[in-house]
Amino acid sequence: MSGECTDFAKIHPDPEIGTRIFYSSELSNIAMERCKTAREAVNLTGQLIDDYGYYGTGETLIYGDPEEVWVMEMCGGTPSGKGGYWVAQKVPDGQFFVAANQFRIREIDPENPDQVYCKNLFTDAEAMKWWAPADGPLDWTVAFGAGEYSHPYYSLGRVWRIFDRVAPSLNLSPYVEGPFTKKYPFSVVPDEPINLTEAFDLYRDHYEGTVFDQTASPAGGPFGNPYRFWGPFDKHDRLYPDELKPGAWARPISTDACGYSYVAQARSSLPDPIGCVCWLGMSSPSETCYAPFYAGILGIPAAYQNGSHWDFDMNVAFWPFEMVENWARLMYSEMIPSIKAEQTRLEGAALSRQSEVEAQALDLYEKNETAARLFLTNYTDSTSMENLKSWTELLERLIVTYRNGQYNDIENKTVSNIGYPDWWLEDNGYQYGPRVYDVESLQEIPDVHYVGETVNVTSGDMIEYIRENQSG
Repeated sequence: MSGECTDFAKIHPDPEIGTRIFYSSELSNIAMERCKTAREAVNLTGQLIDDYGYYGTGETLIYGDPEEVWVMEMCGGTPSGKGGYWVAQKVPDGQFFVAANQFRIREIDPENPDQVYCKNLFTDAEAMKWWAPADGPLDWTVAFGAGEYSHPYYSLGRVWRIFDRVAPSLNLSPYVEGPFTKKYPFSVVPDEPINLTEAFDLYRDHYEGTVFDQTASPAGGPFGNPYRFWGPFDKHDRLYPDELKPGAWARPISTDACGYSYVAQARSSLPDPIGCVCWLGMSSPSETCYAPFYAGILGIPAAYQNGSHWDFDMNVAFWPFEMVENWARLMYSEMIPSIKAEQTRLEGAALSRQSEVEAQALDLYEKNETAARLFLTNYTDSTSMENLKSWTELLERLIVTYRNGQYNDIENKTVSNIGYPDWWLEDNGYQYGPRVYDVESLQEIPDVHYVGETVNVTSGDMIEYIRENQSG
């Protein structure tokens, strides 16, 4: 298994023929093709960087197998211009690690059997004056990293949020003193074991109920939309130590820019073709549905093989999920319950039958491996295509049900008004709208409040009544 995220390093060199020919994507592809274990993948990736050089951004690669998980971080920029730098650290058994667009490996201990690194790490760090022995242990993140993307908490907010969700007993603070904080450990022991449903849900987080809650008003709007159009300073620009940007949005875990996400599951109790599963969801995690793709399958449906962000095609798996996410943003708090209900139905069904499907596959595997692989291929095809069909139908229901901002009851053929919440009407001056003919005088009255009640003014002037009852 492999996962990836991009990080800022102090130097991002360009590719150069014969000197720097590898980026993380090629490295992970080669490792996945040629290695059987996570440890082998780390060793091969490191050797390729040493021999052929590394270009581009800093990167994190996570390699996993049914027994171990290793975190590998890398960057370019050697004094000679060749090679590159890399370190790797094993995640302790029973612990939970988070990568979020920033290096996370800290002190390098030559005596630690669960760490490996390039041979030139210490000498080059000293040569470039990024570290000196007098500083104490070499801190990889401080010496070679450049902190967070874009703005504070772009990375660390997500690290905190997931750690706090899986291990709330640690009482970790969402606030830190800077990008190289040590308040968040490399890995944590979850308070309780994490099942697949909970893993899916971690990806779907927008900081709900926290200081960074993206559904909160006023930016979340009347219907708690957790997604933001990028502001002028939310781009993936490097955040320099002395730079104060004019503003920023918090970067949630489930982001609208996400093309796909996955949860990789591996169990040593089963043969790899059966025990290893990639649960894949297209578009943003919060509005997707995860389907199992077994390692032993012989192929995947055409809808999941090809497609483009630039060519709209509802027969491509990405687009129905992307359209649900986009449509939901019109009235998010109204539509997300329907989306979550469909997630629960489809994912729950796949999880409930998983043990039975795998028992059948194992029985076949012990007799004929090809038959087992064909069985898993047919099951993966039918499940993933059912997800796609169901999400297309969900999109159609959402479009009809919430067209024009009304609630259109498909079953009863009735239409009702959803309307805006009272607080939003108040904040947007609904009470100063043309509810009397003398609008100019109404708008001159300070502190008129909306209370959602109609009254009959039987005598006197309406403007005078409003002046005397501004809260009404």
